[in-house]
Amino acid sequence: MANTPKWNVRLRHEWLATPLKKKRLKRCQKARIGLLDAEKRKAAKQKPVQAEQPAS
Repeated sequence: MANTPKWNVRLRHEWLATPLKKKRLKRCQKARIGLLDAEKRKAAKQKPVQAEQPAS
């Protein structure tokens, strides 16, 4: 029998269950769930903020 404790196996399996990267969504899938509009709003918000900051 292997010399590894049981809690280590459980933690390893939990770690494997969590994805490292976010799932890739195609453009039409983003549009369907409203992410495309949210990204446009976020970009519009960030544009004025970047214009206010002086370039160093």
